[in-house]
Amino acid sequence: MLEGKSLRVLVSFIIIAYAGNLQLVTSSGDNSIVADFYNETTVSRIAFGSCSFPKKPQPLWKHISDQQPDLWVWLGDAVYADTKLAPLLWTPSPLGEMAEKFNTLKYSLEYKDFMRSGVKVLGVWDDHDYGMNSGGKHYKDRLQAQGVYLDFLDEPAESLRRRREGAYASYSYGSGSKRVKIILLDTRSHLNWGSDCDVLGAEQWAWLERQLSDPNPPELTIVGSGIQVISDIPYTDRWTSCPSSYDRLMWLVQRNPRVIVISGDVHFGEFACLNSTSTGYPLYEVTSSGLTSTCVSWMTKAMCRFLLENILTSTKRTHPFITELNYGLITIHWNEDPVSITVEVRGEPGNYLKQTISLAQLEKTRDSSRCPQKIEDPPVIKILTFYIVATCLVTVGVIVLLRLVIFVLKIALIKIVFPLLGICRQSTAANTGSQHAKHKNNKIVKCD
Repeated sequence: MLEGKSLRVLVSFIIIAYAGNLQLVTSSGDNSIVADFYNETTVSRIAFGSCSFPKKPQPLWKHISDQQPDLWVWLGDAVYADTKLAPLLWTPSPLGEMAEKFNTLKYSLEYKDFMRSGVKVLGVWDDHDYGMNSGGKHYKDRLQAQGVYLDFLDEPAESLRRRREGAYASYSYGSGSKRVKIILLDTRSHLNWGSDCDVLGAEQWAWLERQLSDPNPPELTIVGSGIQVISDIPYTDRWTSCPSSYDRLMWLVQRNPRVIVISGDVHFGEFACLNSTSTGYPLYEVTSSGLTSTCVSWMTKAMCRFLLENILTSTKRTHPFITELNYGLITIHWNEDPVSITVEVRGEPGNYLKQTISLAQLEKTRDSSRCPQKIEDPPVIKILTFYIVATCLVTVGVIVLLRLVIFVLKIALIKIVFPLLGICRQSTAANTGSQHAKHKNNKIVKCD
C-alpha cells in the first residue's frame, strides 16, 4: 500500500515538473493564471523599442529612465549582430562576433546607467539580433544564437527559455484586477515564407493558444512581435504577408478582451488600428523603431517622408508617422474608473504620438467602439508618377550599367586580349619561319 502511494506521489511529481517546463501556473481561487513567469508586483509603465546600432550614439536611454518605467521590452534588432557587406546586403556573423556586438551595447555607458535604474528587461528578437537578415527557420546557427541572445538579457541558466527552441515567452505581472500579461512572439526561429508560409511553427502556436485561453484573463494583454502585425505596409516583413498565420492569430486574439499589440523593425514609429470585425473590439498596434537609427539615417528626411506618405502607406495607419529617434511607452491608469491606458511614441523632445484608450473600449460587444479615422490615401496620380519615374530611373541605370560593362570589355579586348593574340601570331610566324629554314637546311644537306 505504501509502495503504491509512493509511486502515485512520484508520478504526480514528474507530471508537475514536466508542466513546469512548459509554463508556470499559479492558482488563484478556482481559476488559474497561465504564464511562463509570474510576479505579483503591479506594473504601471512599460517602455519598449527596437533597432539599435551599438556603436552609434545612444541618446534616448536617459530620456527613457526619466519616465521611470517598471519594464523595458526589446522588440528586435537590439543590436545588428550580422555583418553588413553593402547597402541592404548582410551576411551572418560568427557566434563569437555576435556576442561581442551584444556586449558592446550591454556594457556601453548609457545602457549601463539605464540598467542601474533597476528596470526589469524583457525581450524577443527580430532578424538582425537573430543573426540573419530576413532570416527564418533555415538559419543554421539559430539555436546557438538563441543562447547568445539570452545571455544578453541575463536570462538565468535554469530558465525555461533556454530549454525551448525559440525565444518566445509570456509574463504575468500584478494580481487581482491589476494584472497585466505580456506575450512575446518569436517571429524568426520557425518562420517559413513561401506557399506553405508559417510565422510561428507548430510548437509555438500550441503554446500561444494556451496563453490566449487563460481562464482568468488579465485586465490588459500586450502582444509583442518583432515584425508588424496588423499593418499592411508593402515591402516590409509583416504578419499580413502570411495570410494563413495572420488569420490564425486574429482568431486566437479574439478569444480575449483588452489586447493591444506592440512591434518594431520598420525604422519609424506609428499607430495602427484594426476595426472590430476580426476581434470584436478595436485592435491597436503601437510600432516604435528605432532607438539609434530611422529611415532618415540612410536617406534624406524629405525622401523618407515622401515614401511613407505615398508608397509605404497602410490602410490601418491612424496617426502621422514618426521618423525621429523614438521609443514606445504604455502607461496604465489603475486608479481611474474605468481603467485606461495611454500609449505614446516618444523621443528626445517629448512625446510625438499620444492616445488614451479606455479598457472598456477594448471589450467584445455587439456595438463596439471604432478605430480612429485612418490617414487618407495619397492621390493615385502621385503613386503612378512615382512608379513611372522610378521605372525610368531604373531603366536608365541598367542601360548605363550595360554600356559601362561593354566599354570595360572593349578596353579589356584592346589592352589585353588583342596584344596576346598578336604575340601568338608572332610566335606562330617565328615557328613557321624556323621550321621552313630547317627544312631548307635539310634539303641542302641532302644535296651535298
